[in-house]
Formats: sequence, C-alpha cells, structure tokens
Amino acid sequence: MALQEVLLDILQKERENLLHEWVEEFSVEEQEEEYRYYDDFLGFFEECVKVGLNFEAEETKDLIYFLEKFIEIKSDELFFDMNKSIYSCQVKFPILRALKDRVSYEELEEVILFFDKVTGEIVRDLIKRDKELQASAMDELEEREAPIAKVWENTIMVSIVGTLDSNRVLKIMDKILDRLEHDNIDYVIIDIGSIYQVDNEVARQLMKLNNAVHFMGSTAYLTGITPVIAKNLTHLELNLGDVKTFSNTQKAMENIINVQRSNRSQ
Repeated sequence: MALQEVLLDILQKERENLLHEWVEEFSVEEQEEEYRYYDDFLGFFEECVKVGLNFEAEETKDLIYFLEKFIEIKSDELFFDMNKSIYSCQVKFPILRALKDRVSYEELEEVILFFDKVTGEIVRDLIKRDKELQASAMDELEEREAPIAKVWENTIMVSIVGTLDSNRVLKIMDKILDRLEHDNIDYVIIDIGSIYQVDNEVARQLMKLNNAVHFMGSTAYLTGITPVIAKNLTHLELNLGDVKTFSNTQKAMENIINVQRSNRSQ
C-alpha cells in the first residue's frame, strides 16, 4: 500500500486513536480543548496528504497558517521552548507511531521531512514577524521622540526627546530634509528642551542639523535653551556658531513672523 493510502487510512479510520494519544500529553482540564485543536490539525494534514505532501501546495500553506494562528493563541513558548515544545516537536509523533511497521524507512523519512519543512517555515515566519514588530516599534518610538509638525506658514517644528547621538541625528536629519524637499518650508524650529544632557557631542550634532537645514535654503531656530542648558554651554565653552537660539518656541515664532512681515514689506 502506498504511503498516501496508508496515511489516509490512518487519518480516517484511526483518528480517535491519534486524538486520544495526543490528549494524554495534557492535564485533564486541557484535554477537551486540545482534542479540538488536534482534530483540526489532523484535518489540515489530511488535505496535505491528498496532494502528496507537496510543500508548495496551497493545502500546506493552509496548514502552516493554522499552526501559526494556533501558536498566537497558545503563546510562542510552547513552540520554541525546548522543554515545552509540544507543537513544534511532538505534534507529529502520534502519526509517526501509527506509521511504524506499515511503511518503509524512506517513506517514514518523507513524512518527517515534510513536518521539518513546515516547522522551519513557521520559525522563519515568526522570526520575520518579530523583526517587523520590533522595527515598527522602533519607528513609532523615534516618531514620538522627534515628531515633526507644521506650526506656521512655511514653518515646521521638530521636538527632540532623550539623547542625541550621530546615528539618531542622521535619522532626524533625513526626516527634516525630506520635508524640506517636498514642502515649501523656510523655517525649521528645533526644540531641545527635552534633551537629557547637552555636551560637546550634542553641540556637534546640533551644528550638523543646522548646517543641513541651511544647505537646503532654510533657516534653523534652536529653542528650549533652558538656564541649565545655557550654563552647560557656557561652562563647556561650546560655540553653536550662527545657530539662532531662543529660550522657548513662542519667541522663535515671534521672530519668524517679524522676519516674514519684513520680507513682505520690502
């Protein structure tokens, strides 16, 4: 009897045996739920058997999708933890035990290889999903730490929160330059009132921001210069060059409005 016929015979005629063997791995309280889950799994696997355990078939993709959703419900721990990896390692065992002495070693290897491929694909999908979630979380965090908003005619403001290093400045700079390239922006207010510490490194990064804005034909205004920041800049003898500085955003806006009025009257 061919492998496909043996598997279908087991899945259709010995399904209860497989289900009862599976639920024995769980506590009495879990068995009813696990019975339903494993019955669904066997149903998806049966469809894969009907197409010859073709890994590229839609039926296999459906099985993988089912297991991934199942893992989301049950938690990744039961899939990745070596001591609890019920669904990645042991899910195939009732089927393999039922196949014992009914098929050749090569046919048994074919079934094992199929499950290994399914497991590998799930692992890749889960890792990719986690990386995408981490990247999305980082993007959201960066957006919160340096949001850009249009606050006046031809004027945007970026508020920098936290620390400021060369890597972060490059990201903020890219965001600002993108706005300058696509929008009609003449003035950029950079608020540093929420930066944790101002030192030589921060001053150099602020100069980079100012220069980048200047090279795009716009003017940068540095606001949020608190007494503490002013003392630090003085104590460290830091020079911000021709950067326009203000204690708060309101004063910067007043200066911008006056400059705009002056330009219009000329």
